[in-house]
Amino acid sequence: MKGSTVLLAGLLAIGGVADAQEEDFLVASGKLSTEDFYRLVACRALPGGPCTQEPVRWPPGRAQDLSVGFAPVSSAYPPEMIRRMIAAVDRAMAEINGAGAALHLRRAGKGETPDVLFQLSTVQEGDAIDGTGLSGVDGQQLGAAMVTVWWDDGQDLDQALIVMAEDLPPADVGPVVLEELTQAMGLMTDIRDPYYDDISVFAEDSNSVTRLGPQDREALRRHYPIESP
Repeated sequence: MKGSTVLLAGLLAIGGVADAQEEDFLVASGKLSTEDFYRLVACRALPGGPCTQEPVRWPPGRAQDLSVGFAPVSSAYPPEMIRRMIAAVDRAMAEINGAGAALHLRRAGKGETPDVLFQLSTVQEGDAIDGTGLSGVDGQQLGAAMVTVWWDDGQDLDQALIVMAEDLPPADVGPVVLEELTQAMGLMTDIRDPYYDDISVFAEDSNSVTRLGPQDREALRRHYPIESP
């Protein structure tokens, strides 16, 4: 099972209020244009069609100093999986930082509340999330992972939570972490299209992509453009 985003397993969280229930992917066929690819992942638009969701993004000041950290981990959580998750998060941050967007992710400092929080849950894939303390998150069925984001009335992201299943196969950890962290940047819709299965983190039916693809990187650059001097 793929990881889920705000639109699938429970939630479109606006200002902390859980709301809509939708599939978190759209179906396409073959290679999309750069514009169509971006609009699909950023505003849930079918190729050539209108946006069906307002784009959300981290505000510029935070986007260029975005902290990523981990919630306290249960002593029952497998130590080897903790090490694997930490390494995967570091690699995913490096991938996103290297995309050429106006984004810079860093590990949260001691005592700092992370902008993007990873929860290494003892919940297994297919079971209900428990222990986050967040209404609308606890009780949702967990796939490989689930990312939940909150934003304000100005469509500025304010908080992101990524819950990871304990029993992820080792080979899936890196791809799933990269996908969820990329989607926590506000690019929340996956693509069901065999063309992208091996080349995009947004591929709905694949957990094999360990590096951002060319259109993934371009989508991040469009969502967070670097201003000209």
